Formats: sequence, C-alpha cells, structure tokens
Amino acid sequence: MSHQLGPMRWRAWVISTVLSTFMLAACGGSITTSQSPTPARSSPIPTSIIGEVTPGISTSFQATQSVIAQTGTRIVVVGTAACLRASCPALATSMLNSNLRPEGWETVILKRFGFSPTHGTVVASYRFANGQEGAALFTQYRTKSIQTKLYLTTDGGDRWEMVDTSHDQVLDVAFTTHSLVALVGVCQDRDGANACSRYALERRSLVSHRVMTTQLPLPKLPYPFLEQPSLAAQGSTVIVVADPTGPRTASAQLLLSRSRNAPIVDLVRPSLDSVTACTLHLRTPTIWASCPTGMLVSELRAETFTGHFTRFWWPSGTSGDAFAPVNAQTACRLVVNQRETGAALERTTDGGADFVTVAPIVTPQFALGGSTLAFVSLRHGFLTVSKFSHHRLHPIVWATTNAGRHWVQVFPSTTRT
Repeated sequence: MSHQLGPMRWRAWVISTVLSTFMLAACGGSITTSQSPTPARSSPIPTSIIGEVTPGISTSFQATQSVIAQTGTRIVVVGTAACLRASCPALATSMLNSNLRPEGWETVILKRFGFSPTHGTVVASYRFANGQEGAALFTQYRTKSIQTKLYLTTDGGDRWEMVDTSHDQVLDVAFTTHSLVALVGVCQDRDGANACSRYALERRSLVSHRVMTTQLPLPKLPYPFLEQPSLAAQGSTVIVVADPTGPRTASAQLLLSRSRNAPIVDLVRPSLDSVTACTLHLRTPTIWASCPTGMLVSELRAETFTGHFTRFWWPSGTSGDAFAPVNAQTACRLVVNQRETGAALERTTDGGADFVTVAPIVTPQFALGGSTLAFVSLRHGFLTVSKFSHHRLHPIVWATTNAGRHWVQVFPSTTRT
C-alpha cells in the first residue's frame, strides 16, 4: 500500500501524520451481522457521514498527508477545509489513469466527523483498498483513556459509515481481497499505559457485511500490554506482529491467519525479540519488516512464513531514507547521500542481498527526513515528500510509470478551483 499511513506505528521521518492530528475536529469464531448503533445524544460522533462534495480542489483545502490505494487506482490527500465558520476534515481525491495521472479532482468536506480535540489528541489513519473501498481509523489519546472509532466507505470517500465492533478499541486495520480486517482489543488504562487483556481479528465482508471474530492466542499476563502492534494482509492471508509483554521484556509474536475459517497460527520468531513496533509488508510467501531500533531502523526479511528474519539494511530513521517492497524478491529504497542534499533510488531483485542504483532523487523530489516511498507494481510507484510551509508540513506527491527512472508530480494539482 501506499503511504499510509496506517495505524499508528511511529517513525521519526513521517512527521506529517502527527501534525495532521491536531487539525481534526477530528478472524474461526461466531458469525454475526453488523449493524450501526444509534449513538447517544451526548456523543459527538454520528454513525454515518455524507461528505459535502465539490468539484476540483477547494481553495481553502490544506493538505497534511497522502494515501494511495493498494491497487494504485486512487490518490487521496488528507487535510482540512473551511466549513461551519471553522475548519473540518477534508479529502482531496481523484481516480488515477494508467499513466498515474489524476482524472478529475474533487474535494470531500466531512462535517462533524471525528472527535473534539478539546478532549485529547486525535490521530487519524486512512487506508484505501482500491478506488472505492477505504477505512478511516480515529484514535483519541486522553489523559486516562484511549478511544477509537472506525469508519468504512465504499464510494471513494463521499459517504462513511461507522463500523460497530464488539471490542473496546480498534488498534489497526487492513484490507484483504473481499474483507476489512481489524485488530481489536479489550483495553483499559493502567498507570498511564494502555493495557489490553484480550485481542482478536475481526474480518468484515465488504459484500455481505457479515463479521467473523477470531481470538488471538496471546498470553494472559499479570500486566498485559500490546506494544504498537502491526497488521498486514494480502489476498486472504493476514499477519500480526505483537509484543504482549511490553518493550522492557520484549518477546515478539508473529501470528498468521490464512483464511476466514483457519485458526490463528503462532509463528515462533526469535529474530524479532530485540525489536518492537515493526511495520510488516506481506508479499506472499515473503514477509518484509521495518523495525525501529532507537535512531536507526532494521530492515528485515523472512523468505517464508516460517523462515528466519535476516537484516539486510540498517538506515537512519531521521535522514529521509525510505523502503518499499514490491514483491517477494524485489524492493526499492531511497538512500540519502552523505551531504544530505539528495538521494538515490536503488533496487534489489534478490531479496536485499544486492542493490543497484536506478536514478538520482534530487530537489524538488527530495526532502530530508520527510520522504515516503511505495510501489504497487514493478513499474508503478509513488514518492511523497513533505514541504514545510506556514508552520505546517504539506505533502507533494510524485508518480513513476517506468520503475523510478522518471517522476511526474501528481499533487498539488497544476490548477486549483
């Protein structure tokens, strides 16, 4: 997937996700049918949102982060726009043609969508499976609690419906071929930390909306804790990496669910014991993992689901280096030069053993400490850099159709209406 952003794995150079939060006014178990609950009168969050859609990119739109659909068919730029004499969460969105050019921008302004920032910091994470189906996860960090709300859209972001889960918190989400998968937990505050006692995967069919919940086989501990879990999916396969004991006594577990009816399998991973908060990239049958270790990042790869993880790169987490797996053997990376004036796009076709230079990445396609990279195929990829302007970071999105040898700017649009 593209820049996702997704839930809530912190990397120092992805600063735009954090800054955007302050501008938001905001699976074998039993099968049940999901229905949206009727919210209490005091709740600021309605069960469904219909966006105010206008053609083009609104002149009041302020971008904060970018999201590319897993299929590379839609670009979604998250930000805010003027509404109700203030500002509201907004999306500038467009379908992409075969050359990765936007076919027609529209702005979707979401009034009364999310939490009130007066009650705590709000983090928003968006993911799109394709041109139509997407998810928005809102997490509010209060003084003594953490609250989450999950929304689903099936029309590209014009309308959103709140997803009702049977658990207290949604920790992360991902898309399989026909389902939205949520990592959920029953959690509570303990001495300022978010402690969870039970965890599960909830697979929600995008066709029938039926839900299958599968409990995760994580140990019940005197002080349960799930340190920044990560969820990844491809086809019908879902993997979760979790640290159920906390960062001081880390013993990471990798869990696998191959289909809706298969049990969760605990894959022993001694090579993940020294790291936490890993971001997983599933490219069947290979698992790529990016694991922060202080100021550096360990880039790891397991040839198979049961194979040992091997580290092949150890870049800085602050200089602007970026990594993007393409398939089981091929991946691309952005390597900053010693003067920190630019970078080089490099590619491996042997699982990280060797890298060759594809092309230089220089200004304006390079931003120190603020670059993200994603490839949806061997030739089609996206590069996002963060430009600091008016006390905020704003994304500039570039696209390539020739494996990174040449890049074309796709956002901001050349014309604004």
